[in-house]
Amino acid sequence: MKKTTILLLALFVILNITVSHATAGDALPEINGWMNGGLRKTEFDTVSGKRGFWLERSYRNTVGVPFRAVWMEGSGDKGWSPSDKAISADDGPLGSGATYRTVSVAGQKSVLEHHPVTGFSLSVKAGKKGTLTLESNIATEEEMISAAEILLTEILREDKAGGQK
Repeated sequence: MKKTTILLLALFVILNITVSHATAGDALPEINGWMNGGLRKTEFDTVSGKRGFWLERSYRNTVGVPFRAVWMEGSGDKGWSPSDKAISADDGPLGSGATYRTVSVAGQKSVLEHHPVTGFSLSVKAGKKGTLTLESNIATEEEMISAAEILLTEILREDKAGGQK
């Protein structure tokens, strides 16, 4: 009896992890023609319950430009939203030359940051679904926006196709 109970419990845990990974994998899918790194998942697990998750995956587009993608879904990203008004600014005379501006990516509000040393970072709020952040130290602005559009199109397509969480 004990062996059966332990075996069933172990099977339940394995299935739960597999199902959890399958639904979370829709948020940062593999892109055909790109090099797709492994998917890493961190649960927002608190005393009051699960509050969403954080996914990370490295990509290289068809010409080899690397991107680090982060997807946050759940209450972890609820407090962040790009400004409704257009912003174009820098970090001032005491800064290190970083610039910030709002842009539209696949119809979604986003913020594009460029730092002379670390490159570009682009954060996109995908409606109420979650937030995508892309970073690259060698991509151009056009490559950042294009990569984000490709990922968002896939993420939102997967969600509509039945990958809803």
